[in-house]
Amino acid sequence: MNAATKLAILLFAVCAVIAGAWFALKPMFHEHQQEEARRKAEAFEREISEAKVDSTLRIAGDGYLGYFFASSLETRKLAVRQGVGVEWVDDGGTISDRVEKLASGEYDIIAIPAAEYLVQGQRTGFPGVIAVAIARSNGGDGVLARRDVLTSGNVSDLNDASLKWVYTGGSPSEFLVEITVKDLDFYQLRGADESAGGWRVPVNSSEEVYRRAMNGRGDVFVLWEPDISRALKENPNLTYVWGSDKFAGYIVDYFVVNKRTLAEREGEVLDYFKAYFRALDHYRRNASECIAEMARWGGVSREAVEEIVNQRKIDWIDLSDNCLQQFGIEGVDDAVPAQEGVIDTLLSCADVLADTGKLGTGDLRDPYRLINTSVLQALKNSAPRSLGQSDHGATDFEAMTEAQWAQLREVAKLQVRPVRFRNGTELEVGAAEEIDKIAKLLSVNYPNYRVKIRGHTGGEDTEANRELSKLRAEVVRKRLVLVHGFDEDRLQVEGVGSSEPPEVRPGENPRSRAYRGRVPRVEAILLERGGL
Repeated sequence: MNAATKLAILLFAVCAVIAGAWFALKPMFHEHQQEEARRKAEAFEREISEAKVDSTLRIAGDGYLGYFFASSLETRKLAVRQGVGVEWVDDGGTISDRVEKLASGEYDIIAIPAAEYLVQGQRTGFPGVIAVAIARSNGGDGVLARRDVLTSGNVSDLNDASLKWVYTGGSPSEFLVEITVKDLDFYQLRGADESAGGWRVPVNSSEEVYRRAMNGRGDVFVLWEPDISRALKENPNLTYVWGSDKFAGYIVDYFVVNKRTLAEREGEVLDYFKAYFRALDHYRRNASECIAEMARWGGVSREAVEEIVNQRKIDWIDLSDNCLQQFGIEGVDDAVPAQEGVIDTLLSCADVLADTGKLGTGDLRDPYRLINTSVLQALKNSAPRSLGQSDHGATDFEAMTEAQWAQLREVAKLQVRPVRFRNGTELEVGAAEEIDKIAKLLSVNYPNYRVKIRGHTGGEDTEANRELSKLRAEVVRKRLVLVHGFDEDRLQVEGVGSSEPPEVRPGENPRSRAYRGRVPRVEAILLERGGL
């Protein structure tokens, strides 16, 4: 054995010893960090008991990990130093009760998803104003299914009314169900009888959904983090199918401040949010401390928290992006145009809720009356960048060959109203507005997908009809590019003539006028992004 070989063996042995030592000591290292977090919590409780607190804000939410910073040690410590106590109330996810207590004045501030505030706030006269965005769900809410019910491995397999969907009623999980049914045109579910024994199985908490998933009591399970990670780790028969990482602008959580509290105690509210944003920046710079405290707060393992944070399943929104991307406040960064993401979210949620009958079509005529920018206007000059925060600029799609397009997997077919044509390629009255709605859906809620625009015609399956269907798809593509500024490399057109008629829906007669009216159509198909 020569000297080089001996040296290689020695180096390998040393590396193996180091790796073994690391794996042996890693649990002890994590235990030390957890113990350090507990000591800090105890020291903080002593500090807070000795501090002079002029008044206390009662803030309510639940165990969703996205709400950690609302009551983190650092947030409470910084608030106390300014004379403001923070009492965090975990109500277990009873959102209707949360909004009612905001209305009664029992709570000063609540953390709540936009859609749930639209529904529950409508019933109580919207007792608070949306003042600060907390986080976007980017996989923090998801649909899991048993592997044996996925015949093709695609989300469309779930368009089956014989499957039992288990979810937390009156929560983001229920709203995720509604988004899926509406946007992906799950007509089997939409048209199914939802009386006793139907496909819906609403329960009281994400924890209960998790227990049912562990016991196999259902087919499809809709949860939020950290229960998603727990379920996937502990039940290998489950797989992640669809969730908030597949779209944007729907599941966003906000702080809603009681109107009277904001009017009478504005200084205390400002001090709290100043502490909140400073805590976000502190934890960004001290990630290990943050993850240890999150694990303790959520009662989950450090590894589960690391996965959630590292994969950005929850995208916390810092002060800068609150101003620039959510509330349209100028003057934070002159190089970045201000956007009103909160308005887009409210309108997108209202569309889904109107489709499901939970809101009337005219119930949100003026979304601006639900928001208040005074807190962010006062804080905008100190805008650190925070944990989990990502760049939400426009996606750049590279050009692809026909062969590359053909390899892209179809993710889902968007449910849109038919784009109708007169003879040939002339749009009917109102058809342009339908294309504009498609543009908004693709821009606001599904910005990261390539799109295949597929045209269909009625009549015989002839080459002439195939060409006509492709020309009609091209009309839609041109409007998306020329009017709405879509990247041409994002879109592809396809004409299939009459070779792919729509499926006959439950109770529908294929000879009926209603069915025949659905045959000539233009569809938007979401494709995986591909490329770089």
